[in-house]
Amino acid sequence: MAEFEDIEPTPGDNGNTFEWLLDINTGTRETPVWTNLPDITGVNPTGAPKLKDVTTYANKGNTAQRKVGEDFTFAFAVLGIRDDTGEFQAAVIALIEAADAIGEDNVVGYRYYHATSPSLAYEGTAAVQWNRQNTGNDDPEFFAFTLTGQGDRARITNPAIPES
Repeated sequence: MAEFEDIEPTPGDNGNTFEWLLDINTGTRETPVWTNLPDITGVNPTGAPKLKDVTTYANKGNTAQRKVGEDFTFAFAVLGIRDDTGEFQAAVIALIEAADAIGEDNVVGYRYYHATSPSLAYEGTAAVQWNRQNTGNDDPEFFAFTLTGQGDRARITNPAIPES
């Protein structure tokens, strides 16, 4: 164990919350078209483990659990920016259309990844929910989304990091 007086801060640069990127598949599952959502905020991926009891007598009265899956949600908000036709970003409209749909049409492909960390990149499919984040008389338009995973979130090669 290290002595307290020998402990020093980890050298290097701090990571920043704004370094996370999010893409939505606006194509098909067979031919994905990854559309980036640059105007996101409040990115909060949350994976709650699904645990199963594997306790035996060998645990001597203590419980033992193993992760068999996860309940995954991905919450974020997007600043609504209109183009000269009055329409919001294509990926925002795709998410709202998916949220309004029933069944398989309610599911979108997503991937999220860190701009500088090669090991932090994930992809999956999720059901979509949305609501307006701001409702004040003079608030900017933010759309709040929650993606609820379909059990297939997986690590991927980080698309922001060039392969060497």
